[in-house]
Amino acid sequence: MIERAEYCVLVVDDHEPSRYATARALRAAGFRTIEAAAGAEALELAEYASAVVLDVHLPDLLGFEVCRLLRANIGTASLPIVQVSAIYVTEQDKLTAREAGADAYMTAPVDLDALVGALDQLLGRPGGGRG
Repeated sequence: MIERAEYCVLVVDDHEPSRYATARALRAAGFRTIEAAAGAEALELAEYASAVVLDVHLPDLLGFEVCRLLRANIGTASLPIVQVSAIYVTEQDKLTAREAGADAYMTAPVDLDALVGALDQLLGRPGGGRG
């Protein structure tokens, strides 16, 4: 099991109540968190994160594009990324997320225990995020 306090999760969601609830649940599980409300902000903050929980529907960029840009940047290329959406929920959307580089895809509202479990697994793998 990982030492969650060593890891900072970037929670990206333009819907403030959802972002707050996700970040709060992750902190309650022992992670440190930082938050972003848009894709450009997420790209700026990602270098400080160990993993990213990334909403797909953002006001400036789709989360799929944010994911591609994170993967293209050497400093963030290996960050574990969990994409989340209440709108983009088809099998094609999930495939698009995988093709963009997402490690996992969850439909909102997210089961927070499942999210914590996914982060534990992704951060615990070799090369899985920086502490």
